[in-house]
Amino acid sequence: MRSPKLFALALALAACNPNERASSGASASAPASSASAAAPAKVDLAALREAEQLRAPGMIGEPDLASREPEVRIAAARALARIASPAARAGLLRALSDEDPAVVAWAAYGLGFRCLDEREATVSALVARALTLRDEDVAIAFGPLARAVGRCAATRSEATLVSWLDSAPERAREAALALGDLAGQTKKLREDTLVALLARAAGGVSTQALPEALYPLSRLENVPPSVTARVAEVARARLTEPGPYRLFAIRALGRAREAGIEPLDKAIVSGSPANLTLPEKVEAMRAAARLGVDGQVLLAKAVGKLGDDLAAAPSIDLALVLSAGLAGLKQPKGADGALEKLTKLAAPGAADVRLRRALSFVRCGAAKIVVKRAADPALLGCDLDAGYVGKQALAEVLGRSEIVGPALPMLKGLLGDKDVRAREAALEQLSSHPEIEGAAVILEEALRAKEPGVASTAAEQIKKNPNLAVDRKVAKKPKDKDKDKDKDKDKEPAVVAPLPPPDAGVVAALEALVERAEKERDLEMLGTAIDAMGALGWKDFIKRVEPHCKSSYPAAREHAAGALSVLIGKKTTCDPPERAEEIAPEVGQEAKPIRLVFETDAGALTLRLDPSLAPVTALRVADLARSGYYDGNVIHRVDPSFVVQFGAPFPDGFAGPPGRMPLRCETSPRPFGELTVGVALSGRDTGSSQLFVMRGRHPHLDGLYPLIGTAEGPWGSVIEGDVIQKVRVADD
Repeated sequence: MRSPKLFALALALAACNPNERASSGASASAPASSASAAAPAKVDLAALREAEQLRAPGMIGEPDLASREPEVRIAAARALARIASPAARAGLLRALSDEDPAVVAWAAYGLGFRCLDEREATVSALVARALTLRDEDVAIAFGPLARAVGRCAATRSEATLVSWLDSAPERAREAALALGDLAGQTKKLREDTLVALLARAAGGVSTQALPEALYPLSRLENVPPSVTARVAEVARARLTEPGPYRLFAIRALGRAREAGIEPLDKAIVSGSPANLTLPEKVEAMRAAARLGVDGQVLLAKAVGKLGDDLAAAPSIDLALVLSAGLAGLKQPKGADGALEKLTKLAAPGAADVRLRRALSFVRCGAAKIVVKRAADPALLGCDLDAGYVGKQALAEVLGRSEIVGPALPMLKGLLGDKDVRAREAALEQLSSHPEIEGAAVILEEALRAKEPGVASTAAEQIKKNPNLAVDRKVAKKPKDKDKDKDKDKDKEPAVVAPLPPPDAGVVAALEALVERAEKERDLEMLGTAIDAMGALGWKDFIKRVEPHCKSSYPAAREHAAGALSVLIGKKTTCDPPERAEEIAPEVGQEAKPIRLVFETDAGALTLRLDPSLAPVTALRVADLARSGYYDGNVIHRVDPSFVVQFGAPFPDGFAGPPGRMPLRCETSPRPFGELTVGVALSGRDTGSSQLFVMRGRHPHLDGLYPLIGTAEGPWGSVIEGDVIQKVRVADD
């Protein structure tokens, strides 16, 4: 395992001096004079921070990468790694040869982040550097090197990583995680690789078991039948060992086919081992859902058993586990009686609003399975408090069949609901239901909604089904019927008529949405609007989209390139500018460790923000907290085995504070483990106010999201819909 103390030290050294002010220049440091060599002056790292934030690799020169001061070289490598553009590659390769392991770690991380154009050469350089590491540098640099080898997915990546599995545990662990990265890229691993991973996970007389070696299996959709029995055998052995990596064993059982049923049955129904955590129980339900018919039989059995337990002793945790099982139950044969009982599950007289909400998740989850029509009282009354849970369930059931007759007023009722979650759930039905009349009118109204999520959801429906936005006058015209088809059999095929133009109201609403997104600096809303413009193919949109092809934000350029490729009719690429035009206002401000105390429906919860990891982000979050932005915020996403997420202005998870400059990603090679805190993104450099707290170890997030601190307190008790009443800010 990577030494956390050593690695934390390396990252701390990478932070710029927060007291230094930003300055401009072609290079962040100048060659040292003889006088400064004798008595080194205080190093000014502010220009490197500016280069990082401006995404300007040209501001980082050889003097920075060759500086005698390690902190300068570390900061330069970090800046290049976070810029991660093709122009940063030469500097990263230069930094890869540095003698300081922290510099090497940042260089490897940056090279692995973007290696699409140079996979083979990049991996060759990474492997060569890994082979020359000193033993004392392994704890800091080997992990980023190995993970980059996996993420680049070059021809030699798999064989190299498998060979490293036979190394000392510290190297083998990183190689196993890197093979998981590789599996995530390629969606496959060789059978002999799987055998090697299972051998390492099992351990032996002279080799300790390595549970991390099961992680790559969880990144595969299918595992060859030849190894599934061995997968189940090894995973079952690792189930007896509590720790952050037991989740990998549970996920592996979901790839073990019929061999995974028996150990999952014990974990879910019999409660063996007895010390499984809430995230592990939820993962067990999800693993069973992957196991075909046998898994469905197990879930049906589990629903009956856990349903009886919940009725006897209602609890939020048990309700969340049961909800996960209901979500995976697609073939409820044998569970009809249990499901009917769950739709009528009563709340204890003393149940508070949180328990009632958790029980509503169960009641509505069961109702969605058993009801045949949306008007069924079991569905309409499944939410104990007539809240958003039941409305979302109703929208889902409405979408299963044609929305005509009595179903149409029900959908329109949801479209006019005050709760944004209900409105969005109803809008999501449009793309697959062309029989709904007046779709263009509905979309125009939604595109102009004040809630960013409603507008973005409407734009997403246009992307999925552009025919929804056809000119409403054309859409109303009856289709001509050819009564004499046989007469025209021998005629030349008719020329296919061009698609009708998009509705003028929708066009105007989309253009207004782009303008709004630009003004509010909402990159997610901008991306959905641009995607919708591209899907409609209306040439007049070109002038609205083209400016974003020159954006300094990668997410905006990506959406613009996709839309322009359709609108212009040929493949379009949008290269990054040499540098951005602006810098975050927080750059150069003093950053100190900060503690945020959240008073919530679930009790007092704490975040500790570490500015050595992400100084600009920490300052932004602290400023938002001081301003009261998070007060009254709804925790909009809780996945009990994954994350707790919050920070959107509405309870639907869209947007952030309007007008604030999006945050440049201050990502790092630091791993995302339980109770680490990250910044939610909708693309590169799109951070704003939304944060997430990890509920378990999920290596696929490592390096892709900014990790900004750690959490304390009962975050595992939080459920979706809980409210942050008040946030208090204190220096740590």
